[in-house]
Formats: sequence, structure tokens, C-alpha cells
Amino acid sequence: MTPEESLDQLEPLLSETTSILDRHTAQLRQHAVMLRQLVQATEGNAQLMQQLLAGQSSYQEQLVQLNEALSAPATLLPAQASYAPGQAQQLDDLEIRFEKMSSQLETLSSKMDLILTKLIRVYINN
Repeated sequence: MTPEESLDQLEPLLSETTSILDRHTAQLRQHAVMLRQLVQATEGNAQLMQQLLAGQSSYQEQLVQLNEALSAPATLLPAQASYAPGQAQQLDDLEIRFEKMSSQLETLSSKMDLILTKLIRVYINN
């Protein structure tokens, strides 16, 4: 085989290899973009989770205070008698908010798990 024939055989192989490398480069760029988006979403969800946890602890503190106020002696002064139903309503409202926040936190947790799964898949595929 002459050197020219060898070069003629090498040219199609190099062309095919280059096109494969170009496709892989494009896929890697797409994966990098997706990874950046997932990281941004994770950061946003982490901030939301921190806000939810802060709000949840605040509601827990208020719930404890209302429970203490409601467990006070049954002998209320006349001026205090009008506040007891309002405090009970506030307690009910806080419990509803607390349950709502708990469900939101569970939803956010499942979303974080999904994002983590996607990040792992992207990492494995690379």
C-alpha cells in the first residue's frame, strides 16, 4: 500500500472521528447547561426551605405561647374572659398554618430529592 492510499483511507476515519467528537462536545455543553440550571434550582429550593424552616420555628414558638396561655387557670378575670375565644381561634389558625407549612416542606423535600436524582444521573452520564 502506498502512502497516498493510506492517506485516502485515513481521511474518512478522521472525518468520522471529528464528527463524533463534535457531537460529544455539543452533548457535554448541553449537560453543563442542564447542570447549571439544576444547581440554580437547588440553591433556590434551599433558600425556600430555610425560609420555611424559619417560619415553622416561629409558628411553633407562637403555638407554645398560646398553649401556655390557654392552659392558664380556668378562673379568668372579667377583662380576660373576652380574650380566651380569640386566643383559641389564633391557636387553631396557627395549627392550620403549621400543617400547611409541614406539607409544603414535605413537597419541597420531594422536589429536592428529584433534583438530586437528576444531578446524579447527569453526573453518571458524563
